[in-house]
Amino acid sequence: MTATENIRALQEENTRLREALRQRDVFIRETFGRYLTDEVLDEILSHQDTPAIGGERRVVSILFSDLRRSTELSEQMDAADFIRMLNHYFAEMIEIINAWQGNILEFVGDAIVAVFGAPRENEYAARDAAACAVAMQRRMTAINTWNREQGFPEVAMGIGLHTGEAILGSIGSETRMKYDMIGRNVNLASRVQSYTAGGQILATDEFLTAAGDQVKVSEENTLWVTPKGIKGQIRLHSITGFGKQRIEGK
Repeated sequence: MTATENIRALQEENTRLREALRQRDVFIRETFGRYLTDEVLDEILSHQDTPAIGGERRVVSILFSDLRRSTELSEQMDAADFIRMLNHYFAEMIEIINAWQGNILEFVGDAIVAVFGAPRENEYAARDAAACAVAMQRRMTAINTWNREQGFPEVAMGIGLHTGEAILGSIGSETRMKYDMIGRNVNLASRVQSYTAGGQILATDEFLTAAGDQVKVSEENTLWVTPKGIKGQIRLHSITGFGKQRIEGK
């Protein structure tokens, strides 16, 4: 084989390998795109081999949301109707969280766990999380309009927000893993959500400090609470809007 033929053969092999990688990327995105955000997919695709099972400590903003009366509704409604209603709600929430650069880590029943500022760093993570939470509550008006049109009951959602250090990384084994976060501040964010009423957003001092002055709060609805597993009292603020956007009725 001549030198020219060798070069041509190498170029053809290079082209074939690039096409194989492109098809792999397309397959992964089409298969897992509904379950993982673009950020996590990019992290996976950036590794030639299996993604490392490791972690890092990072300050992030954490969002927990939960529907009220969902257990009661699941027992009262037809199963297919309940799942249809829940999936419509999730579709609307996922769109908003993705738009504000949030990364959904998990659905726990009807609850959503999302992180802002990971796996890619974002200096405006808390600001984005605040705007996202307000947009989520505002979207509930349209969701309930759709629910009424379908003959479904209206629903309400509570959101808890906190900013702090967490351990983030791929957790599991070589055969099954997920990107997740662990730590005291994750537990605290979950506790914050548990104090919310339907239609309410509660946030910690740490979150408000990180989010900036575009966040609107109702000082008269400030709470002092003692969450289980957390030392001492913490102050929770009721967020009513972001910038010029206000939650309906707030």
